[in-house]
Amino acid sequence: MTDAGRAPTLSPEIERQLAALGPREIVVGLPTFNNAATVAAGDGDGLAGLAAHFPDVPAALVNVDAGSTDGTAELLADAGLPVALARHEAPLAERAAVPFHGIPGRDAALRLTFGAARRLDGRVLVLLEADVTSIGSDWIERLARPVLEEKADLVLPAYVRHRYEGTMTNLLIAPMVRALFGRRLRQPLGGAWALSARLLDHVLAHSDLPSTGRDLIDLWVTGRAIADQFALREAWLGPRRVESRTRMTDLPAMVARVLGALFTVMERYEPLWLGVTGSEPVPASGEPVAPGPAPTTVGVERMVGAFRRGVRDLVEIWEHVLAPETLGDVLSLDVRDAGAYRFPDPLWARVTYDFALGHHYGVVHRDHLLRSLVPLYLGRTAAFVLATQAASGAQTEAALERVGAAFERQKPYLVERWS
Repeated sequence: MTDAGRAPTLSPEIERQLAALGPREIVVGLPTFNNAATVAAGDGDGLAGLAAHFPDVPAALVNVDAGSTDGTAELLADAGLPVALARHEAPLAERAAVPFHGIPGRDAALRLTFGAARRLDGRVLVLLEADVTSIGSDWIERLARPVLEEKADLVLPAYVRHRYEGTMTNLLIAPMVRALFGRRLRQPLGGAWALSARLLDHVLAHSDLPSTGRDLIDLWVTGRAIADQFALREAWLGPRRVESRTRMTDLPAMVARVLGALFTVMERYEPLWLGVTGSEPVPASGEPVAPGPAPTTVGVERMVGAFRRGVRDLVEIWEHVLAPETLGDVLSLDVRDAGAYRFPDPLWARVTYDFALGHHYGVVHRDHLLRSLVPLYLGRTAAFVLATQAASGAQTEAALERVGAAFERQKPYLVERWS
């Protein structure tokens, strides 16, 4: 792999495979790591959809594997689609982590996939996830067609979810991305996405393209595409079902990883977001689906209890992170009656911004800072559940819109304190 901002160097073996394939208009990229148990169930349906929706369009699969030992690559070689198989060296620190979550060196795998797609002269690169088993035969069509026929450059997914699925995205990541970059995206880290050749050329040539880190490329590409006026679209894909033994399930670790990546993008790439004001919706293809009712009872008392323990145990950290007025408002929240408990949207936005500022200025160890947000996040989630459990799907959407609008209105609070 070369320095950041240059197209990755491809090995002689992958060069040979790509040359044998010749030009391909649609390239499907699939990073993998020990995904034999799921890759056929989900991605097999997705690849089969190519023949149904694009029967006359040359297509190929590019699999970049992090060193699977379960036969993942062999399964993909027999997937019935022209394929190029590549391996990349994952960072030793990630491979040595016990337990490791996800795909080691995923950002490096994406860079290699970007380079391979351009070497194939692909007009569109569609990226899928190897452990998502709900991929339908129409996913590739819904992601690729806006690029091929409607001049879109970046297509991000919108999934059909129940109202309390993905609250980290709905209450934290999506509102932050909206306020930072000025676009109202449902799934800024949705996993399945499509990029045009024009955008691929741009990001591969750009001097800021991240070369290390986890989940940085996803956020950086989105921010870069918005800042440089590329055309964004969303595509409704249906439910997203993940079946994985390596996905992260520990909530503090998830918050530290995902929010840490977003804060790192803020830190490294200030020009992408500091001057952005307001926001715009993103055009979407497909039929929008409002959030459905939760299939099981949500443990509000448990979440409120975690917030109470945070108030008891983490105030000494929060005193370094939160502005005095923000901390005072948090400590004044009435948690004695869970049924009457509320966590106002403007306060939640200020809390999140104070954590971004604390990360920026290094007020405490960054991992401790990120993990100490978890009780506050659970407290805000509990308040959202209490406010919407009797609401309709449309009313739930309106509640989420108010969260995003609060982050947008509070952005001057962040910008004024950033430098």
